[in-house]
Amino acid sequence: MVRLVGMLAGLSLMAAAMSPAQAQESFVVQGGSPVPNPAYLNTYVAQKAGFFAEEGLDVEVRYTQGAALATQLAASNSADIADVTFEPYLLGYSKGLRGKFIYSRYDQLIYWLAVPVDSDIKTAGDLAGKKIGVASMASSSMTVAKSLLRAAGIDPTNDMFLPVGTGDQAMAALAGGQVQALSLWDAVYGSLERAGHKFRYIYHPEVGDVSNGGFFASDQELSEKADALQRFLRAQVKARLFIKENPEAALQIYWEVNPAAKPQGTQEQAVATGLAEIAFKSALFNDDPVEKFGQYDLAKVQSYMDVLKAEGVFTEDLKSSDLVTNDLVAAASRVDPVPIREKARNWGK
Repeated sequence: MVRLVGMLAGLSLMAAAMSPAQAQESFVVQGGSPVPNPAYLNTYVAQKAGFFAEEGLDVEVRYTQGAALATQLAASNSADIADVTFEPYLLGYSKGLRGKFIYSRYDQLIYWLAVPVDSDIKTAGDLAGKKIGVASMASSSMTVAKSLLRAAGIDPTNDMFLPVGTGDQAMAALAGGQVQALSLWDAVYGSLERAGHKFRYIYHPEVGDVSNGGFFASDQELSEKADALQRFLRAQVKARLFIKENPEAALQIYWEVNPAAKPQGTQEQAVATGLAEIAFKSALFNDDPVEKFGQYDLAKVQSYMDVLKAEGVFTEDLKSSDLVTNDLVAAASRVDPVPIREKARNWGK
């Protein structure tokens, strides 16, 4: 009998030791870009630093061509969560897309205008009669640009805009005079600045400080997998603490995921340029209290929704509470920062 009890105790210990690995739940994050980029830094750090594993999640990051498809994949439960902006969801609402944004990744609107730093264009009002380059004629940045121009007293027409892509093609159009300004988004500008280009930026006067995206989950996912979503967000909170404590370690993690992103030059030069890119307009480096990580300001979100509705993005009578929720953020922020910061400080040693 004693031997049997001992065997059972041993099996219980073995089961306890094995349970973390067995408990790893598959979880898919759907990105809205076709390749890795600094916008997903928080997720890369959560993955490589083991924060997802600590929360019992085996996370796979997938990529796709555009936020619209990523949103559809999450809304149809082909992914657990999408890392996207509001606009594709609001465009698809009338077609039956349903879900909510549960964690903000930004502290400002990711779309704004840019002109060369030595341009004569100083304000949005100076863009009358000018051409503006956009990634495509379907880009949400164009919608925001139109609203920005209206606020400056300019009646925007489609022929003011020219599709120029996002990289070398956009810069060639700007340098060649086909366009006098660009209307793109934060990650693209960060990449262009990394390449040595310098801009003067023009922001929307009314909604420039509104977060317009983050993590989106379908209604079904929220109903059936709320616990997994909360654990995913907790890992995101841990990763943000890690990044703030040791940005260079976060940069090395990013280069591990995306080796092509490492700049040319000496290691010192590469690190300086890389840190500037990952920190470019990023909320990850703000001194926010942990309990505020990921929270949406519902009044600001409503103001942005009003702008999009005025631009014809959607017609339904929606409130910000129909689009975003902070319900999962409070529990996700209940982490002990001390061991996370210690892990960050000792990373790579």
